[in-house]
Amino acid sequence: MNRRQKRELNELLGDRVRWDVSMAEYSTFRAGGRAEALADVDTVECLQALVRWLRTNDVAWRIIGRGSNILVSEQGFAGVIVRLQDALAGVARGHEPDCTGPGPVTVRAGGGCSMARLLAWCTAHSLSGLEFLAGIPGSVGGGVRMNAGAWGQAMGERLQALQVLDGEGGLRRLEAAELRFSYRRLELDGQDPDRMIIVTAWFGLERGRQAEIVARCRGYLARRREKQPAGVGSAGSFFKNPAGDYAGRLIEAAGLKGLTRGDAMVSPRHANFIVNTGRATADDIAALMVEVQERVYRDSGIRLEPEVCIF
Repeated sequence: MNRRQKRELNELLGDRVRWDVSMAEYSTFRAGGRAEALADVDTVECLQALVRWLRTNDVAWRIIGRGSNILVSEQGFAGVIVRLQDALAGVARGHEPDCTGPGPVTVRAGGGCSMARLLAWCTAHSLSGLEFLAGIPGSVGGGVRMNAGAWGQAMGERLQALQVLDGEGGLRRLEAAELRFSYRRLELDGQDPDRMIIVTAWFGLERGRQAEIVARCRGYLARRREKQPAGVGSAGSFFKNPAGDYAGRLIEAAGLKGLTRGDAMVSPRHANFIVNTGRATADDIAALMVEVQERVYRDSGIRLEPEVCIF
């Protein structure tokens, strides 16, 4: 950005914009290059104004949630990385459709709401249906976009509607019938997913017994802890599972558990986790990703696709 653009962005956002920010501090990988600017927005109106300014000035931008599925390259990001905060990160009982009758209870969550906060709120209100999110990091917006899920369940199955902001700053409400979910993907006809911000999501849940909901959440967490590495930086499952198989099985079959590049390592505990064992750089992680892809392809003929967004 030039001086005029930086001045205008400061005037638009005030102390909600920071400059030359290390994204290692905002990524669960604990690695990443620097962003030219990091902007926190807390209202729909502020978000609309920012997106319109970015478009008018042809400034690159990306939306992130809790940093659990991203890696900013060592070259850095020339533009603005946007996070949703405060009013755009809340959770409450919804009002559409009627949530007082015998049918599903509607819960409304902001795109910036953490999935842990959403699940905790639902548990406190004895609402069942999202227990499979236990232990999954990230935000509601990122989770919906990736159709996050586990144990045979996914977020798209519970969605009633979305409110999204397009690349021109316009708001749209999309009903469930307009949403197309597949494995780790939300698709919208005519919409570039990199230019779509999930502002609000409405979920349909059932009333349940709080003790049973808590027990299910604890069971899912225990199963995760048995299989997944802890105490190291990671982005969770690094590669998408190919049709009819598992990325972790393919990586292990290629003999890649424990493979390292710098301080980045294929976890000995779960082969589909690339972990930061100390001071790994984004370049270390990216180089290890490429080597895993190449060696799995040579071994099985399958090209693994990353879940992690690298930019």
